[in-house]
This record gives sequence, C-alpha cells and structure tokens, in this order.
Amino acid sequence: MPLPGNRTLNTTDLTAYTPSCGASPVAAYVRAPFRSRLLKVAGILGGAITTTDGTITVAVNGAAVASFTVPQSGSAAGQLFSVVPASPVYLNEDDVIALTPAGASGAAVPMHFSIAIRGA
Repeated sequence: MPLPGNRTLNTTDLTAYTPSCGASPVAAYVRAPFRSRLLKVAGILGGAITTTDGTITVAVNGAAVASFTVPQSGSAAGQLFSVVPASPVYLNEDDVIALTPAGASGAAVPMHFSIAIRGA
C-alpha cells in the first residue's frame, strides 16, 4: 500500500521554539542550512491562549513571506497550525527565517515550530 504525501530525500525539517507566543511574544529564528525552497511552516501550541487570536508571521531576512492565525477559541496544548506559502519562497544558505508571534494573550504560552524545506 503506497503511503500518502511521499517526501523526497532532499526534503528536511528545521525546528525553532518560542517561550511565549502570548501576551509577551518572543520571536523564534532558524538558519537555512543550504539552498532550498520553503514548503510549509507549522506551529504547535504548548498551552492555551486566553482572550484574543494570535498571528505568526514568517519572514526571510526581514521580508514577510507568509502568516497563519492561531485562534483563541478552543486553543489548547498540542494543537497544530500551519501555512503553505502562496508563491514559491527560495532560500539561500545562511538566510534567517524569523517566526514572529503577535496579538495573542496568555502568559508565557510556548510554541514549537517546524519548517519543511526542499533542497534546490
């Protein structure tokens, strides 16, 4: 039986972490290890945000390339949110990918990020 969503051998995941995507947001950063294309960015909540929705903005070398919303309603630890960039985003070795949270509430709500890239 074939598996859905086959990944090529030149596809890898980068990880990043922020200790707070809530009331006192802290950006997370990761370095592109080789020339590649950004395929998908995902975030997993480490707790519930309390009163307002949050937004995570994905930027490469300071230029925004995508964003996704983290809804407050029903938020809880372990929930996954993701975005696939609308147009191709190419990375060079040593480009900096920034994941910047904004707008959410709740004290020190952590978030783990996974960034899927494919080598050029």
